[in-house]
Amino acid sequence: MINVRLKFVKGSEVKYISHLDLMRTFMRAIRRANIPVAYSGGFNPHPEMSFGAPLSVGLVSMAEYVDIKLEHEVELEELIASLNLSMPSGIRILGAAVLPERFKSAMALISHSKYTIYATIENADVQDIREKLTTFINQESIIAKKRQPKKNFAIKEFDIRPMILEMALEDCTEDICTFNCLIRSGSQANLKPEILMQAFAEYAGLDIKRTKIVRNDVYAEKDGRLLDLLQYVD
Repeated sequence: MINVRLKFVKGSEVKYISHLDLMRTFMRAIRRANIPVAYSGGFNPHPEMSFGAPLSVGLVSMAEYVDIKLEHEVELEELIASLNLSMPSGIRILGAAVLPERFKSAMALISHSKYTIYATIENADVQDIREKLTTFINQESIIAKKRQPKKNFAIKEFDIRPMILEMALEDCTEDICTFNCLIRSGSQANLKPEILMQAFAEYAGLDIKRTKIVRNDVYAEKDGRLLDLLQYVD
């Protein structure tokens, strides 16, 4: 048996498929590519796969991860090429790494995510937005709201300030403002970029018509450093 971690893109062509559909897509691609994936035991065997932090429907990502157990060793370049030939448009394997026999899953390792958020704001005043963003970030606490579907959509308030490491306005062009942020993500603390933008819009009094969100990368924290998951194997 051998454990392999894959890094892949989930592009705009497939941004509306669910996490469950993504898993099914990988299973079909693995079968078509004749990848020697290992299966679990029991009455309902399934491929030994474990994905990193699930991406919200409608978001694009340049850095998703999946851990796969194989029955025997394969050349990583051949594995990547075979899977890419079997994947639908919008999903592309970028890289791979062999994991040790005992390792922390991608899901367990992820602690931070980096996003680019494109927000449509009519008659945007760059200087005004930049100043409001500075005061927004400099608050000791930032109370955000989210609806809880499992609790009759009751609204929950919580402080998101500890989960924001960086947030900056890059520029505004033709009413599209580009924000970059680095936020906590994963099992220990998880802030969705949609909630972050909603909190800022309410604070700044902005009427955001629509947003496009791209996850640029996810990281694992080790000794105070943020590492790519193909680099961090533990």
